[in-house]
Amino acid sequence: MKKALLPLLITIFFQCFTSGLLSKSYGFISEIHIIGNNKTKDVIILRELPFKRGDLIDMESLESMMEQGRNNIRNLSLFNFVYVSHISDLEKEPGKYSNIEIVISVDERWYHFPLMGISLEDRNLSSWLKEPNWNKVTTDLGFKIYNMWGNNQTFTAAYIFGYNNGFKFEYSNIYIDKKGRHLLDISLSRKYSRTVNALSILDKPFYLKSDSLHLENAYQAALTYTFRPGIRLRNRVTLQYDISRIDSLVLANNIRYWGNSELNRRAVTLIYGITYDQRDNIQYPIYGYFINCQLKAYTNSDMSIKYGQIKGDFQYYGSISERISLSARLQWGLSAKNIEGYIFDKAIGYEDVYLRGYEFYVADGQHYATLSPTIRYKIMPTTIYLLKFLSFLPKFNRLHLTIYGKSYLDTGYSYHKYQNSANTLSNKLLISWGFGVDIVTYYDLTFSFDYSFNQLKEGGLFVSLKKPLH
Repeated sequence: MKKALLPLLITIFFQCFTSGLLSKSYGFISEIHIIGNNKTKDVIILRELPFKRGDLIDMESLESMMEQGRNNIRNLSLFNFVYVSHISDLEKEPGKYSNIEIVISVDERWYHFPLMGISLEDRNLSSWLKEPNWNKVTTDLGFKIYNMWGNNQTFTAAYIFGYNNGFKFEYSNIYIDKKGRHLLDISLSRKYSRTVNALSILDKPFYLKSDSLHLENAYQAALTYTFRPGIRLRNRVTLQYDISRIDSLVLANNIRYWGNSELNRRAVTLIYGITYDQRDNIQYPIYGYFINCQLKAYTNSDMSIKYGQIKGDFQYYGSISERISLSARLQWGLSAKNIEGYIFDKAIGYEDVYLRGYEFYVADGQHYATLSPTIRYKIMPTTIYLLKFLSFLPKFNRLHLTIYGKSYLDTGYSYHKYQNSANTLSNKLLISWGFGVDIVTYYDLTFSFDYSFNQLKEGGLFVSLKKPLH
């Protein structure tokens, strides 16, 4: 009896399995056409697709896969416009295979820029606008080439002059294998600085300045290796070597500036980071999420100073309706060290860890956490404008523009074991709120105008220019 049932069960299973297959429509990716990539190599675009030539795919998932591929290509930041469509020789007839041709059309950006960057020697644009001083301006003069050789590599060389002096050289996204899974970044810089953020006073960075002395002279060399096992996953390891000298005036103002009384230092920094990016658009995401975790270790040449940090960044984006969307960003950091040093205690208000409404302030500490939820309303859907006065510059005369209104509530906390009585924002829950407008346009430019309030009973308009986080 058992022997008779076994063939019957196998037959029933096979019929159910094959009927499930035959009830669906499948297609072969017979060809992938790319249009408009005059400089960008095909392989750079093909790497970003969730399918390849010869794949057999479910026709029901084709549209979502093409949308995912479009988002991946757009997130390369090489094109102003990306379109993905398909041509099939059969409609979705059950049990039959279609031959599918994928058509990708891209509008390449301008990739060669003279580098005439202007750096305001302040923490952000709002801080500089509050007390504008053209003597606190540093100019970078050189050139920056994106998409070098059509391989999505970036090369930068610049001479730095003005308030600070020096040079920098960077070459990034160097592929060292055919599949594009292994990459290198190289950088070298030399800096002579007349200003040093020596300490914090009244919860604001105090910048020690000198018109006659370079308060800090530094060389820095860094090598970054990136392993990209998947389209959305990256592992990075950075080895950085610094040779620095500070003037005695820095230690005279803060003996604990960098952990000891030496004026010269050679230091090594090792950083490991992992990033998983599922955002639809890195410039201004509407749905998806972003996860980044980083481990950092720092020591000087005789290993008398040891510092370690782990920090994370989690971003979530969701759409409520066609015009309304939500976003939330959680950032946190934990650190440990064997000696007290001001440069190791920079928490809220430095780099990209900030609270809207506290742009003029910092909250120093060894550990920190911030949460920034935002609700956004699309005031003006994406509109394309043809700028006739730039008709002689085809890479710039077609502009897309989207406008969002937003409101937000930011909270943050930093723990400082060695808190100075002159600084009161550490070891305290910080809250701010406000509303604003974001203008999103081409070349990854987003202009933000925020009117914010904080628990210090202060309010004001803050202007910022945001670049996408990779």
